[in-house]
Formats: sequence, C-alpha cells, structure tokens
Amino acid sequence: MIENVELFLQQYGYIAVFIGTFIEGEVFLIITGFFIKHGFLNPTLSFIFGILGALIHELIYFYLGKWKGRQILLGNRYTRKKYKKAKQIIEKYGLLAIFLVRFMYGMRVIPMLIFGATGFNALKFIFFDIISLSIWAVFFISAGYFLGHTAEYIFGKAKEYYLIFGLIIIFIGLIWILIHYAKKSEEKK
Repeated sequence: MIENVELFLQQYGYIAVFIGTFIEGEVFLIITGFFIKHGFLNPTLSFIFGILGALIHELIYFYLGKWKGRQILLGNRYTRKKYKKAKQIIEKYGLLAIFLVRFMYGMRVIPMLIFGATGFNALKFIFFDIISLSIWAVFFISAGYFLGHTAEYIFGKAKEYYLIFGLIIIFIGLIWILIHYAKKSEEKK
C-alpha cells in the first residue's frame, strides 16, 4: 500500500498534495509529512500546495454560502443540525471561529457556507483563513513527519493482517448500513 502511495506522490508530487488537501485535508497532510521525512517531497512546496488546495476548497464553499447559503444550510436535517452548532460558534467568536472550526473534524464545509451566508467580508475571511490554514498545515505535516516511524511500523504489521482488517471493515460497514436503514424505517413510522 505504501509503495502505491509513494509512486503516486513521486509521479504527481505537489499536484497530489493540492488535490489531496482539496478533498481531505488532515489525512493527506499527515501522509505528506511522512513523505517529506523520507525525502520524496520538499517541505516548503508541500506546505504551499497544501494550503492552496484547502484554501480553494474553502473559498468555493464561502462563495457558495454567499450565493445560496441559507437555502443549502436549512434545506435538510443533517445540515440544519451542523448549521446550528457552527452558527453558535461563529456568533460567539467571530473571525476567531475560523481558527476554532479548523480543528473540529467534520466541520470543514458547513462553517465556510455560514461565513459566506452571514456576509463576512471576503478579504478578511481570506486573510484569517490563510493564517489558520498555515497553522493547520504545519501541525498536520509535522505530525506525519514526526510520527513517520510509527506509521511505517503499523503499515508493515498491517501487511500481515490484510484479510482480517478487510473482514473487520466489511463487518463494521454492514453493521453501519443495518443501523442506518433501521433508523430510516423507524423515522418513517
């Protein structure tokens, strides 16, 4: 598995870092730190491309929030719940909330929509978002860099247990699907 990721990063390099942070930031930055440690990537370029990927992702949602934010946020039960929580944080802390939501897993999209929908000044948002992303990128890249040996050990041991891990993941997935459908059928009653 690591060999495939190494090949992917060697072949696509910083474009892979950009796309990875655009899609799933924290996990990809940790992996990026691991590959910086092993000399596959330059730390400065990884940092820049990581921030750019995440910034563009967030700006898309910020401007989507300016355009149709309230409709999107209040349109379904899932986003309404997240909207209430994120809105409380944003109202309480203002621009400081950009820093707070950065480290709250699963709160990447909704707050950006809210910042846009509530009329935050775009330039102030971008300025504080870049500072926040810089701290975030340093933190997760460093985690991958310094925990690289632990990850190597875990991935090395995982090779011995791929079948067991695969079956466990399938089992957990089936349980999740059953619970999900049970809740849906209960809500319909």
